[in-house]
Amino acid sequence: MKNDKNNINREKLLKQKVIFCTECGKELENYCFSMGSKDINAIKKNLAQCKKTGKFAGEFCSKLFIAGDEDLEELFLKDDDDKED
Repeated sequence: MKNDKNNINREKLLKQKVIFCTECGKELENYCFSMGSKDINAIKKNLAQCKKTGKFAGEFCSKLFIAGDEDLEELFLKDDDDKED
């Protein structure tokens, strides 16, 4: 039963238009190959700074998406959890 619920949630997510932040521009070229892409905490700290300064322009940080080894739904849920703190 839980699997059916997850599939429905996943389908809803896939139908949504997701807006990824691209403020980092050229820094994202080959980012997946950099050592920085492995440090989720550093990426989240950078994202917090981008939000604080008003630089973040999107719904989801591209670096988190690139670095994540989880599926997109899990990353969104974690991002929402961070907002509640």
